[in-house]
Amino acid sequence: MGIYQTVCYKVEDLFIKMLTKKQKPEDVKLKVENYRKQQSEKRDRKKAIQQAKVEEEKKKLEMQRVEQERIRQEKEVKEKQEIESILEKVVDPTRMNYTFYEYQLVQRNKEFFIELPKRVFDTNEVGLTFLSCEFDKSSKKEILGFLIVTNKRVLFLTEDFTYMDKFRYQTIINITGFNDGILEKGIYMQYGKRRLEFDEIYDKDQMHRVVNLILSLSGKSSLLKV
Repeated sequence: MGIYQTVCYKVEDLFIKMLTKKQKPEDVKLKVENYRKQQSEKRDRKKAIQQAKVEEEKKKLEMQRVEQERIRQEKEVKEKQEIESILEKVVDPTRMNYTFYEYQLVQRNKEFFIELPKRVFDTNEVGLTFLSCEFDKSSKKEILGFLIVTNKRVLFLTEDFTYMDKFRYQTIINITGFNDGILEKGIYMQYGKRRLEFDEIYDKDQMHRVVNLILSLSGKSSLLKV
C-alpha cells in the first residue's frame, strides 16, 4: 500500500471512530475492511481493464507497423524489379553490372529511360552506361541532359527529347577531364576539329566509367585522369 493510501486510511479511521461511537468496534472494523476490500478490488479490476486496453492498443500498433513494413518491402522489391528491367535496356549486363549511380538516375528519370530505347536506339543498338551532365553548346547556350554510351555511338539528349547530338566513335580523338569548381567535374571531348565541353558532373567514379568506356570503344588506350 502506498504512503498516500495509508494516510487516507488513517484519516478515515478517525472520522469513522467519531461517527460510530455507539456501534461495536468489531462490527465497524469488519464493515470498513469489507468496504475497503471491495473498493480495492474495484480499483484492481479497473486497472486490469485499462492495462488490457493499453496492451491491446500496443498489439494493434505493432500489427500495423508489421503490415506497413511488409507493404514497404513489397513496394521496394517491386520498384527494384521495375528499375532493373529498365536498366537492362540501357546498361549492357554482359559487359558490366549497373552502378548505384545508374540505379538512382533511372529511379529519378524513369520515363526518359523507358522511352530512350524506343525513340532513339537503332536496330541492335544497346545502351552501355550514361551520365547526367550539362553540354556547353556555346558560351551562351548550356543544355542539361544525359550523355549516353551505346555499342554504336555516343549520344547527348535532353530529358524531353527535344535536343539530341550524336557522336561517332571513329571521330572521337581524345577526352580529358577538368575540375569545374569545388565539387563539380567536367570533360573536354576532342571530336574531330571541335572541342566539346560537358560539365556539372558530380560523380567522379561514374565519369571515369563513362569516359574510359568511350575511349576504349574509340580505340584509344589512354584512360581519363582527373
